[in-house]
Order: sequence, then C-alpha cells, then structure tokens
Amino acid sequence: MINSIFEAILQILSSPLSRREHGYDAVVLLALLVNYRKYESVNPYIVKLSIVDDEATLNGMGLVIAQALSEYNRQYKDKEEEHQTGFFSALTNMVGSMFIADADEKISVQTNEAILLALYEAVHLNRNFITVLAQVKPEMELVKRGFPPYVLVIGSTFMIHFLRCIQIVHKLLCYQKKCRVRLHYTWRELWSALINLLKFLMSNETVLLAKHNIFTLALMVVNLFNMFITYGDTFLPTPSSYDELYYEIIRMHQNFDNLYSMVLRLSTNAGQWKEPASKVTHALVNIRAIINHFNPKIESYAAVNHISQLSEDQVLEVVRSNYDTLTLKLQDGLDQYERYSEQHKEAAFFKELVRSISINVRKNLAFNTLSQELLLKEFSTIS
Repeated sequence: MINSIFEAILQILSSPLSRREHGYDAVVLLALLVNYRKYESVNPYIVKLSIVDDEATLNGMGLVIAQALSEYNRQYKDKEEEHQTGFFSALTNMVGSMFIADADEKISVQTNEAILLALYEAVHLNRNFITVLAQVKPEMELVKRGFPPYVLVIGSTFMIHFLRCIQIVHKLLCYQKKCRVRLHYTWRELWSALINLLKFLMSNETVLLAKHNIFTLALMVVNLFNMFITYGDTFLPTPSSYDELYYEIIRMHQNFDNLYSMVLRLSTNAGQWKEPASKVTHALVNIRAIINHFNPKIESYAAVNHISQLSEDQVLEVVRSNYDTLTLKLQDGLDQYERYSEQHKEAAFFKELVRSISINVRKNLAFNTLSQELLLKEFSTIS
C-alpha cells in the first residue's frame, strides 16, 4: 500500500510476452490489492484502476480474463459431456437439491472466483473497460450458460444468484430500450429459461416459502416479460421476434395460469404473503390478456380448418392477424431500476469472498524453490 506496484502490474499486462507468463497472477494480485481494506480506508489501487485509459493495458487485462473464463467453460463443457446431460437438466437437479445437499457435490468444476472478482472490479471501477468487453467475446459463453459473470461473483445462495441474474437482464433491457440497441440474440432461449424458473418456484413452493419470499423473484420474472411486451418493438432485432414472444407466452400458457392460481390463492388469504402475492397477480394482467385473447382464436382457427394440432407457423399467422383487437394495460415503471450500491449492500459478501480467494491463492501457489516458500511464510507473519 505504501510502495505502489500498480504500474508494474500494468506493464506486465500491456506486454504480450510478460502477460503470457505472468498475466493471470498479475490480474489476481490486482484484484486482491483493490479489495485490501477498501471499506475501512482510502485504497490507492481503486483510484488508479478507475482512471486507466491505456488501450494496450486494458486489452491485456481483458484477454487474460477472457482466456481464464474460456478455460473454465471448456472444463465445464467436458464435465457436461462426461455426464451426458444438458446444462438445464444439470441446473434443475442442482437447484432441486439446494436445501438437502451441498452444491459442490453436484458440480466438480470450481468457479474461478479470483478472475470473476477481477472482471467485476474492472467493469465496476473503470468505464473504459466496457469497450474491452465489446471486443473480447469468449467470456460471453458464461452468459449463454445462464450465469452472467457478475452473477457468479455476487451472491452466496442460489436464490441470490437468481435475483441478481434477473436484475442484470432487466438493466440490460432498460439500456437497450433507452439506446434502442437491437441485440441479435436468440431471445427465445431467455424466455424459455425464465419460464422454467417460474416452474421451479411453483413446484417447490412449500420448501422455498419456508425460507424465502419467492414472490420478489416471481414479480421480477413477470415484469421482464412485461418489458418485452410493452417495449419489445424498440429493442428486439426483428418484428418476427416480437411475434415469437407471443408464441412462447401462448405455448407455455399453462405455466402462467398455474402461477396466477398460486398467487391468487395466497393473495386472498390473510397471511404474510398476501401483499407480495398480490403484486404478482396485478403484474400478470397483460400476460393473461394475451393468453385469453389469442387462445380462443387459435382454437377457432384449428376447428375451421379441421386441424388437430397447429404448427408454429400457423399459430404465428393467427397471432399476426389478431394484434389489432388485443387490448393491453399500460404499466408504469417497467424501465426503472434501483442503482447498484456495493458498499451498503454487498460489503459483507465481498469481504468473505476476498478471504476465500486469499486462502485459495496461498494454497495453490506454485513455489519454484523452498527458499521462496520460507520467505513468503516469513512475510506472512509481518503485521
């Protein structure tokens, strides 16, 4: 802290040769230095990291992080293929046992917390690093797997992971709406994942309600769909994407019907969940309007044309032909979100995370000579 090594770390990251040999350790070291007593005193590494604007240095840091995350993905994929199960099947099994078993028993690939912390700090502190993320793509595979890097850093339980994940998706959508960014992404995968999350909440209602207010999460998921319904035309890549949104809602209508039945039941009782369940009930108004509007028309189309089961294209045809008679309610505040505050809400988590990373780093250090190990042990006794 007194004799800064910040510039030395940056020099390692900016040079391809030194980065190849020491880049990973340099990034981990920087993450630990940035987090050293940062809530108790002024940390000079935070200030210095926030103003770095050298492109070679930032790109070097991004490449190290991307390579580490890519390696994590490769290990995860190998394990996935080894067990011959898809990700969502593995996630379902893992989450389903979250209250009766340690999650580590289900996943043998350890999350690289140090690199994720480094990624978090770079994004959180340095506005220039966002440009690097747009250029370095491998780490985005984590997002495709359902866990944005930020989510893997923040949160100590699966419920917190889910909450953070939904919050991040919401903020991304708000940004896309505001800037009219049309991200070319297979949005149907996200819609399917969100619906599966609702199914999980409903199928584990009794167990989850004993420990969590699941309606907070359910409301956030429903409001994501409301964001797509209300503002989707401003950020979905094509008009057909908006049609596909309606198709998925209609196709999976039973899940929304079941959710409505559950929250209606609890909102009409005088228990502790009355108010939060009522909020979900009100939030479902447009989704239910879509289902109730299109389902009879789809059934009528099938009857008139003597078709027992309509194809996706036929359903989409019915949807496109009946938009003009659909009435939806304008919902306020969908594109508003609470700004993130680390110090007030996440300080305890980050302290514990840094302790965990420090222990792992010390445990996994590769000593070239015994004298180095003895020297470091001697240093560790210095207060």
